[in-house]
Amino acid sequence: MRILHTSDWHLGRSFKRVPLLEEQCRFTDQVVDLVGSEGIDLVVVAGDVFDRALPPVEAVEAWYGALERIVDAGAQVVGIAGNHDQGERIEIPPRLLREGVVIRGSREPGAVMLEFDDGPLLVAPIPFLDPFLARGLSDGEGAATHQSVLEGWLARVQKDVDRSPRSLVVSHAFVRGGLESESERSLLQVGGAELVDASVYKGISYVALGHLHRPQVVGDNERVAYCGSPIPYSFSETDPKSLRLVDLSADGTDLTVELIPVEAGWPVVTIEDSFENLVSDKRYVEYEKRFFVRAMLTDPVVQPGAMDRLRTRYDGIIQLGYAFLDEVAGTRRVDLDVDGGADPRKLADEFWEDVTGRSPTKPEGLLLDEAIRVGFRDQEVPA
Repeated sequence: MRILHTSDWHLGRSFKRVPLLEEQCRFTDQVVDLVGSEGIDLVVVAGDVFDRALPPVEAVEAWYGALERIVDAGAQVVGIAGNHDQGERIEIPPRLLREGVVIRGSREPGAVMLEFDDGPLLVAPIPFLDPFLARGLSDGEGAATHQSVLEGWLARVQKDVDRSPRSLVVSHAFVRGGLESESERSLLQVGGAELVDASVYKGISYVALGHLHRPQVVGDNERVAYCGSPIPYSFSETDPKSLRLVDLSADGTDLTVELIPVEAGWPVVTIEDSFENLVSDKRYVEYEKRFFVRAMLTDPVVQPGAMDRLRTRYDGIIQLGYAFLDEVAGTRRVDLDVDGGADPRKLADEFWEDVTGRSPTKPEGLLLDEAIRVGFRDQEVPA
């Protein structure tokens, strides 16, 4: 049988306030096309279908439409809730379910047996398990962790796994050894409690993971892997985006994987050079169209009107920063959020700390507040 492993669609998400739903729908179109052209038997969506618990109507319609078209194209679907989804809301009411669609958001353990032309497949769809909310699944002593609740969930279906010739786990988790990017939301645990060991999935024919946006195998085991998000959601996601096409034998012993490039989304790039070079140098011509661009200027002073001039060349430039601030701060790069999405006072405090090495005092903080207020009114700052 053939499994198409996807995850982290994040329908409804924007990139620095640039809507992405059109590109996300291009991705779902590709999934539907692959079902027909590659003979896909099962499409897996390993969590974070949406970007927030209450997604916009357009994102919900895109999700329902994708499910319908995937089934019409001839594949079954298994999807789970991720930490961005609200589990109870992502589940489809039984009266609306179509044959071949399994969507799980509730924490109650339960495996599903799906039938295919070459035999059955036991599927364990494990949505994101918040250790506090799912602490009843933890069989160990002490505070529940993501590891302990996953172990408890899987223990309750172990007999079904043992009796099945092959098995698939769909899980939204941060497996130890995985490489994260800038765009995943923390699983909100401290002291390593959010991490799980790959050994928790021992004995499973294939583990389709979601949460980390970089495509990667955990350790050296092709049977435990992240497919990554279908399109970039941060400037750290420079790895090519792909889907994992998994061929699994009837007894689960033989497994082969093919990576299929995603044909949607804009790649991301960070280019660092002087302002004049970024405006005119032919080396950067490939980034003028269909790239999200972060420009880091090496000029020793702020360039007036830099963003406006760069926009005349790069359609997708959405972030601007200055490398010289690294040298001033002596610690880390400072980017300017040109879209206004960040709290101005927070940005001012961070810049103050980078330059002076300390937080602003109360009088200095009051002056910063006044400067920000006046700045938004286009007035001069009082002496």
